[in-house]
Amino acid sequence: MHLPHVQKTIPLIDKPDRRKSGPGLISWLAWLVSAALLIWLLVDGYSYYATPYVDRPHHPDYRIFRPAGTMGLLFGYAGAAMMVLMLIYSIRKRTRLLGQGISLQSLLRFHIYLGIMGPLLIVLHTSFKVQGLVAVSFWSMMAVAASGFFGRYLYLQIPRNIEGSELSLQELDRLKDEMKAVFRRRFRLEDAEIGKLEAVTTRFASGFQGGAFRAVIRLLIDDLLRFLARRRFAHEIRMALPLPKAEIREFTRLAFRRALLQRRVMLLAQVQQVFHYWHVIHKPFAIIMYLIMLVHIGVAIWTGYGWVW
Repeated sequence: MHLPHVQKTIPLIDKPDRRKSGPGLISWLAWLVSAALLIWLLVDGYSYYATPYVDRPHHPDYRIFRPAGTMGLLFGYAGAAMMVLMLIYSIRKRTRLLGQGISLQSLLRFHIYLGIMGPLLIVLHTSFKVQGLVAVSFWSMMAVAASGFFGRYLYLQIPRNIEGSELSLQELDRLKDEMKAVFRRRFRLEDAEIGKLEAVTTRFASGFQGGAFRAVIRLLIDDLLRFLARRRFAHEIRMALPLPKAEIREFTRLAFRRALLQRRVMLLAQVQQVFHYWHVIHKPFAIIMYLIMLVHIGVAIWTGYGWVW
């Protein structure tokens, strides 16, 4: 038995890798600073944004916050740059042009950050008013951003290692066996108690029969109410395994993580199928968004409206 292998694949049993605390802290700091900046920009331009559209040309900040204004253009270019930088994740994932120096997990976090902040800046660029051909690009962008949240959820349902690569079924089976061995060693469980744990875990992971979309929707609802599922699971664990109070909380926490892994393994085929269809829907919106965005920027620069100075 090689327990350290658990940490190499996916850290579901032992404590989180402290090496991730640095990037995680930077990520949270970036979100906090960005949120504060957006709130400040909204407050600063609220008077203009709250003015009816027909009256905005008479507003004193019209030349600043209108789409072709000083700040309006900065919002537009910054948002467009973020949308372009989002492609780094796709390039790294599908090619070897960027090497292997940066993990897919880190790039995915950066991708999500850009995919949220970019559209928000574009909204400020439009000053909350879109029309004409640009509206097609705008709503395609909103569809890409909205579907991105669902895609991120599906991505998380597929077990991966710490580099972000998908685990094979053989690796998952080995991981489950190693996790069981950790339970047996750490909590001194006998075979009968292991059998009871397996029974509770199987009941939690089952109940998602039906087609792929139906199973994923049921999974999404179940995760939204995870606190109820966790309470039910903890109650069943306490009834099945009367462990000492000093151990029951930690045991339940680890057992619930293992149950989540078991559920992901059982639903792997359905999630992968829905993930495939999600790509089919997500990509056309992204292509439309980028094409019209490039045309819009090109026309704006050609006609002179796209120059900040």
